[in-house]
Amino acid sequence: MRTQRGMTLIELITAMLVVGILTAIAVPSYTSYTRKTRRTDAKVALTGTAQQLERCYTRYYSYNNAGCSVVLPYSTGNGTYTIDADAAAAPTPGVTVNSFALKATPQGKQVLDTQCGTFTLNQANVQGVSGGGGAAVCW
Repeated sequence: MRTQRGMTLIELITAMLVVGILTAIAVPSYTSYTRKTRRTDAKVALTGTAQQLERCYTRYYSYNNAGCSVVLPYSTGNGTYTIDADAAAAPTPGVTVNSFALKATPQGKQVLDTQCGTFTLNQANVQGVSGGGGAAVCW
């Protein structure tokens, strides 16, 4: 009798099938997780910009004073969001003397995040999102 060495074709196909099933489960889960973690870029950038604007208001009694060092628009460090004044905000759009409205628009792969979409923040700390998840879920 000869001893068998190596794997049979059925064993190899079974191993490939198990790896394929695990990959089919892991990749969407990983993609969803990375989208959620990239949302923090938007939240950190919006709150940081809001803090800078509040410092301007404390110093100059105006959010849009020329002495303020807030530059809009800009991209987050990872390039996942663009931070800008929200010209479509109600009741007061953009950055004015007494108010501001900011938005974080997704860029690149983050555009596929339909649950949260575009983040918004204003001087009254009213947080919002354009996606179906709602501010309570996304913020």
